[in-house]
Amino acid sequence: MHTQARLIAVTHPKGGVGKTTTTMVLSAELAERGHRVLVADCDAQASASAWANAAPEGKPFPAAVVNLSAYAGKVHREIQKHLDNYDFIIVDCPPGLDSLSPQSVILVADLVIVPLPPSPADLWAARGVKRLIERGADFNPALKAVILPNRVVRTSLSNAIMQELSEFGIPLMSSRLTNRTAYQEAVVSGVSVSALGRDAKAAADEVKALADEVLALLGDGK
Repeated sequence: MHTQARLIAVTHPKGGVGKTTTTMVLSAELAERGHRVLVADCDAQASASAWANAAPEGKPFPAAVVNLSAYAGKVHREIQKHLDNYDFIIVDCPPGLDSLSPQSVILVADLVIVPLPPSPADLWAARGVKRLIERGADFNPALKAVILPNRVVRTSLSNAIMQELSEFGIPLMSSRLTNRTAYQEAVVSGVSVSALGRDAKAAADEVKALADEVLALLGDGK
């Protein structure tokens, strides 16, 4: 018997950290495994919608995408209308600590993913979302939250920040997305990373590991 969708919020107060990339590659991977997946595009820039709209004719993006950016603080009510029709709803939240959408979504989310490149500015900005998650957990005690290392590169600064992330107070995911051109190629082509073929195998393996870990966190099978 089908149960209500699991709700995943992808959020960070700063723009350009990889929220849309995380949302879209994860949603595509889950959809390609046979799950019914909806992406709720809550960012006024509508990058997730643009990604899906770039799909080749006759080959739609694996997950459904709906633009809910106009609903702001009421977005959680709009999302709840879709709960019975999907297995997973992944929300691409807009940047900004004062944005009402992340605050609204966290009230009903099962899992919050915070994509975080290993840079000082992104780490400093993430402290705000940590407070947001802590406040949300007061109303949503079952809420889980994790940090996803994103655009990871092998430098001494990156390694130092990764060490600091491990002491940040939000669990650090084992999986990570490294700085690969395959992710940008998927955006331009309107496809999943796996659809890029053999040349994108390393990126596809990263996304598979991410999906596996998300399913484990939510207690769902593959």
